[in-house]
Amino acid sequence: MSSYSGNGRLYLAMTLLAVAALTCSSLTAQGPSHRSARLISVTFDIPNSFGAGGPGPMSGPEPSATAANSLFGAADVWNNLPAAFGVLIENPSWSNLLDHKGRLTGVTFSITGTVLPVNLYPFIPSAYVGDTLRSRFLAWNSWNGPVFGGAGPGESTTIHWTISGLQPNKRYAMFVYGAVADISRSFDMTIAGVTMNVPTYIFGSPIGAGGVYFPNLFSDSQGSISGDALGVGNDATALNEANWVGFQLVETPLF
Repeated sequence: MSSYSGNGRLYLAMTLLAVAALTCSSLTAQGPSHRSARLISVTFDIPNSFGAGGPGPMSGPEPSATAANSLFGAADVWNNLPAAFGVLIENPSWSNLLDHKGRLTGVTFSITGTVLPVNLYPFIPSAYVGDTLRSRFLAWNSWNGPVFGGAGPGESTTIHWTISGLQPNKRYAMFVYGAVADISRSFDMTIAGVTMNVPTYIFGSPIGAGGVYFPNLFSDSQGSISGDALGVGNDATALNEANWVGFQLVETPLF
């Protein structure tokens, strides 16, 4: 009888441990440690200061990124980050970004440098009737010469950026978007020692609009990914202006 009772107590203890383990696993999957496995999509909300009109906020999947990696196709909710049209901003930062389902992630996107928010819709509206993504961007490396335009002198020629609050030591894929405008220009994006040129596409060009794909990026031990965006060419006019529309970032499996 006493042997039976001992076995019963052992079975009960093992059952309770199993339930506790399952409960802990469930909480972990729903809590902050799971947040960075979600897709984060970022662009900029730069109101049209010349009046009504223009495309609405970005949402849903973007074809060129989805073609590069199907995980980007899960995009539903985007972070349309606010910035004032035509006003230079120094070291901007946006915190607690949303994932593709609109859930808070605790992830922060920050820039070190001075950039100019631009909305091109008022200047070439026909280019953006069906494109909610590429008319609004952050610009740098322009109008620092003797004849000033835009917001005047002060833009950076190179910016540094950081995405923090991610899972530490995980692999991510990132798609970086270039704008559409009336002339061809570009900037160089360097992440983890890899440099790719991000073009500003000419409206009506047969190559279409898109961006560049970084498939193998690893967050550091603090849960951050960072990079540098270098202006290409002389910064005296807008001919070499860097135009960054935004990005998508998703954690990818190691195997």
